[in-house]
Amino acid sequence: MENSDLLVLNFAKGLAREAGLLAKRKIGNLGWTHTKSGFYDIVTDADLAVEKMVKSEISSVFPEDSILSEETGETKTLSNGRVWIVDPIDGTTNFSKGIPHFCVSIALVINGDPQIGVVYDPYMDELYEAVKGNGAFMNGEPISVSKTSELKEAVLNTGYQYSATEYRDIVLKNYVAFFGKVMAIRVFGSAVLDQCYVANGRIDGFWEYSLKPWDVAAGSLVAKEAGATVTGIGENFSVYGKTILVTNSKLVDKILDIINNGR
Repeated sequence: MENSDLLVLNFAKGLAREAGLLAKRKIGNLGWTHTKSGFYDIVTDADLAVEKMVKSEISSVFPEDSILSEETGETKTLSNGRVWIVDPIDGTTNFSKGIPHFCVSIALVINGDPQIGVVYDPYMDELYEAVKGNGAFMNGEPISVSKTSELKEAVLNTGYQYSATEYRDIVLKNYVAFFGKVMAIRVFGSAVLDQCYVANGRIDGFWEYSLKPWDVAAGSLVAKEAGATVTGIGENFSVYGKTILVTNSKLVDKILDIINNGR
């Protein structure tokens, strides 16, 4: 790893920890909960406070870089191809209800390609990190995807955006199609942590539709560097795409077959 990458990684790790602990302090004192585009699309005062802090720190240290964040959109500076993609609290619905399953996600993407990804879960005190080409780690220890090869032995995870009505039917169809073919299907409510859970082998695969760049930029890099296959569903994977499947190489075709064919 180059020294420049290490410096950026250490900055992102420190910032993610600081942001996660700020969010954790606010989970019992949420203040007003707002809605963005609709009834299901919520943002708490904590989301805004954490995002403001993260953006301020990035702008201070990297003033020439752009920032794309969930709550306030993109802050553009120079056209240098460097974009920090931030989700201040991924799993806001969990957070708003006091469910301690959420995280902070920070990624540096250069010309559309994630180079550095950091995810911090403050309640589990688990920090996931990856630099492209250098493997993935949780709390400093290397992680890797599971070796599960049979669907009947697989625990899968999915999620869904309640506001994404165009995907509602296919989400339900897929869930039913997997029923009875896998050991279990889970819905935890944080797409970023779902990808990290594939990376460390806790679950064997994750798929979801109607995602945004902040849902996948850091998590997909952590998963790839842990040995996962990351692909889109009916499209090539991109941090600016809408779909993702993350799993190991032994299960990817089997999972895609059920998703695409409903059987």
